[in-house]
Amino acid sequence: MKIPNRLRALSTSLSLTILALGFSVLGFVSLINKSGSTIGALSAENAYSLIGSGFSILVGATFLVAAISFRRERSESESLSQQIDANLI
Repeated sequence: MKIPNRLRALSTSLSLTILALGFSVLGFVSLINKSGSTIGALSAENAYSLIGSGFSILVGATFLVAAISFRRERSESESLSQQIDANLI
C-alpha cells in the first residue's frame, strides 16, 4: 500500500513538531524543578541537571528548525510543481 505524498508530508511535519515540543518541555520542566532549590547550588547533581536541561532544549530547538525547514521546502516544491503543470497545459 502506497502512502500519498500529502499524508507522508503531514505525518513527517507533525512528528517533527511533536519531538520539538517534547524535548523542549522535558528540558524546561527539569530546569524549573532544579531552579527552585537553593540547597547545594554548586553541587554536581545541580550542574548535571542544568547541562541536561540545556541539551534537551537545544535538541527541541533543532527539531523545531527541522520542522520549519521541511514545511518550507515542501511548500516551495508544491508551488513549483503546480507552476510546471500549468505550463504544460
